[in-house]
Amino acid sequence: MVAGRASLWLALAVAFPLIGIACSRGGASSVVATLAAAPATGTSPAAAAAITATPTPTSTPTKRPPTVVIDPGHGADEIGAAANSIVEKESNLEMALRVERLLAAQGVRVILTRRADVHANSGPPVTGYTATRLDLQARIDLANAEQADLFVSIHSNGSTNAADRGIESYYNSSRPFVAQNQALASALLRNVIAELRAGGFDVRERGALDDACLRAFQGRCFPLFVLGPGRETTRDEAIRRGGDPAALGFAPGQDSITSRATQMPGALIELLFITNPLDAAILQTDAAREAMARGIVRGIMERLPEVAR
Repeated sequence: MVAGRASLWLALAVAFPLIGIACSRGGASSVVATLAAAPATGTSPAAAAAITATPTPTSTPTKRPPTVVIDPGHGADEIGAAANSIVEKESNLEMALRVERLLAAQGVRVILTRRADVHANSGPPVTGYTATRLDLQARIDLANAEQADLFVSIHSNGSTNAADRGIESYYNSSRPFVAQNQALASALLRNVIAELRAGGFDVRERGALDDACLRAFQGRCFPLFVLGPGRETTRDEAIRRGGDPAALGFAPGQDSITSRATQMPGALIELLFITNPLDAAILQTDAAREAMARGIVRGIMERLPEVAR
């Protein structure tokens, strides 16, 4: 994401025990019936009842594997930050695939909000504010539909000041799971920094930050869309931003709509500044990218036991 830019992107088989076998050959069915009806000589009535009783089938519920949604930020015409031969949307996706590989090896069910250079939503092509809003909402809806235990959005930063560098993470304090949101953001940041420094990479830690009022406009706070609570948008605001009310879900005569928030703890991590030459060099190093992927996975695995359903 580009720092300071007013964008929504600142803102994804039960098995029953075998009881018996019915057989039609050689009169096996009648033999079974006879044995059941006529217990052996000397068998007590209680023992006979035990022999003839039919066991009740039981089932052992299969434990649901922990599910994590990984959200590679941007995509399609939303490129994110771009500098020093790095395009954020491409870097985000490549990193998400690394994280998926490492998480899957830990037995985690991983859902990616996108696997190609596309928007996350389907439907007729749209552009501008409408495309961005529908794309972000689709990422949230996917995470909710998959009943994810955690939502982690992966980005890299950008700034008009080339001296800005480092790694930061975000959580939201104005919706449910406040403590878990913050703990996840802190775990991601701490583990990514640790993995990079262990590999000999000099990186700056910028902190785990609350995005509840990341941007303020006309007395109203705007957090990162994918982390924040439901956001009310009026028809006039949508039109002013260049949006198509009908495509955004406004019914005829409807004055406002409210976005759907994620229903699980979530955090967003900004992996270095693409616009800083030193950070960009690290982002282009395979060993550093693998270290960041390991750090993200370590942060996720640290938090999963507390939130897994």
